[in-house]
Amino acid sequence: MDDGLRDLTARQEGLKAFMRLYPQGVTVVTTWVGDRAYGMTVSSFTSVSMNPPLVLIAIDRSANSYKAFTEAQMFAIHILSSSQALLSEIFAGRQKNHDKFKDVNYKEGPEKVPLLNDTLAYLVCRRYRIYEAGDHDLIICEVLDVVIKNPDLKPLIYRNRAYTTVAS
Repeated sequence: MDDGLRDLTARQEGLKAFMRLYPQGVTVVTTWVGDRAYGMTVSSFTSVSMNPPLVLIAIDRSANSYKAFTEAQMFAIHILSSSQALLSEIFAGRQKNHDKFKDVNYKEGPEKVPLLNDTLAYLVCRRYRIYEAGDHDLIICEVLDVVIKNPDLKPLIYRNRAYTTVAS
C-alpha cells in the first residue's frame, strides 16, 4: 500500500494481539429485564466522569444478551476476585444453554438486579446514554451506589488469554 496503512484484517488482528497484552480487570454486569436475570462478563469497562459519576461498558452487538442489556435501565457491575475465574467463564457464556444464575449465589438489588455474592465490590447503576461504536454499543451508566465488600481480596485479571492476579 502506498499510504503505509495495513489492510483492515491485519489491523483487526494486530489490535487483538495488542489488547491481549493489556491486563484488564474482570467484571460481570448483571441486569433484570422482563421476567428474567441477565449477566455477562465484560472486559471493556472504565470510569468516564465524576460529575455526574459515570462509567462505561461496551457490549458486542452479536452477544446473546445484547438486546436485554440495551433495553435495561438498571445494572450492577461487579469486580471479581482472583478466586472467581469460573464465575467469569459462566457469565462469558462458555457453557452453552446453561442458566448462568442456576448455581450462582446472589441477592436481588434495586429493580430486581442480581447482586453477586463474594465479589470485591459492585456498582449499582442506571442507564444514562447509549452510543453506537463499530460492532459494539457503549452503554454509559450513572453510578447510584457503590458497595465495597471485600477490599482485601486480590482482583481477577485477564491477560494474554489467561486469568491472573496482582502481586502481593
